[in-house]
Amino acid sequence: MTTTHLLSIKRIIFPLVLVFTVLSYLTSATLSPAASPAAETELICHTDNPAECYPKLFSATEEFQVVHDDQGLPPGLHVQLDVQTGQKKAKLYNPSEENPALAGLPVDQDVIVVDPEPRPDQESKIPPGAPAYEPLGKVKAPREKNEDFSQALQIVKESFGRQQPIKNSVLHEALQLLDDLSHDLYYGLQIAEDAEAVQSLFCLLLRGEEAEAQEGPFTERADFMASSVLSATIGNNARALATIEGAWGSISSKHCEASSYPINQELFIHLAPTSEPNTKLESEEAGNIRLYLPVVSGLLKSPEIRTEFLNDDGMRSLLQILLREGPVWESRRAKAAQIVSDTFLDEDFGATLGLWPRKQQTDAAKCTTKGPRSLDEECWAYHLDKISQAAGAPEWSKQLLSLLQQAQMPSSSSEAPRKHTEL
Repeated sequence: MTTTHLLSIKRIIFPLVLVFTVLSYLTSATLSPAASPAAETELICHTDNPAECYPKLFSATEEFQVVHDDQGLPPGLHVQLDVQTGQKKAKLYNPSEENPALAGLPVDQDVIVVDPEPRPDQESKIPPGAPAYEPLGKVKAPREKNEDFSQALQIVKESFGRQQPIKNSVLHEALQLLDDLSHDLYYGLQIAEDAEAVQSLFCLLLRGEEAEAQEGPFTERADFMASSVLSATIGNNARALATIEGAWGSISSKHCEASSYPINQELFIHLAPTSEPNTKLESEEAGNIRLYLPVVSGLLKSPEIRTEFLNDDGMRSLLQILLREGPVWESRRAKAAQIVSDTFLDEDFGATLGLWPRKQQTDAAKCTTKGPRSLDEECWAYHLDKISQAAGAPEWSKQLLSLLQQAQMPSSSSEAPRKHTEL
């Protein structure tokens, strides 16, 4: 078939047909209508009106229905696309049905691939004044914004430095709203872009047990909710993390009330347990560290903050957590081990290799002595080996030791089995 002939066909088809049909045969060419899977019960809601919600997976009938852009399509459907409006419709596929819009048009099975070489004057060039490429993508605002969001953010910012302190119930309500919204990419970014609000959230986190009323459940404490908001904001929101990274110098240098250290040092200092075993203070300290770890985990995804953490001896604090014993520390030790693994040692889970350890592991002679020297970077292998050899050793100790040994042998071709425990 000649190119001229093909062009003639295109001139006939396009003016006559504004809608073309795509038949999906992902399962079988003879798939019956009954084979189309039922819609899942999970709904997509862009507004607070339940009547405007629709299933996440499109539920087909024998009549064409509009398919929303964010709906999933099961296989075996008759899908119709309007090339003028871009609207998509679908229904159950009927193999005996004919499309009258295509009646009388020529049908050809040939496929022609046209891949001409571009002329020099047609090569892709970035026009002057074009906006910079955004590798993290654009975060779209919701169709209907939450009117209480700005007020909740303001309450959190005003929770410090006021002569008349904000009532716990008002602060709790504001934090609860931010906690609910922080998982959304848009609102997470809005929180991150307000440096004063981020500083206040860190101060609430670091305020800890001492300033909290002992009444009510642990999950309703202000420091717990501040931890939840911060970890959700930066945990899976690359743009929010990049925003906090850009303002980290001003955020981390702020001093919270009655604190002798800026936020970054307070966070890293509080991360290391110092309490005596089997005391009430130990239990309270373990509870506080539980709140710091997910926030630190998110922050360490930032190259700038990660470098600062290493330079400020943050790894020593993590090792001190790993060396703690007792039931109250089990989940904290596992979380600390996961942070080390996922951040520095296990590339399969996003680690950046080569950043740590920065020194070769040493023999036991230096590490058996008690004191600060035993917590040096060179002693990690010694301590992990000792933990893994103990009775009832946790699985993470063997895994972390294996990864650490591999990091010390970059030329090794052997690869130890990896098992990741999500906490």
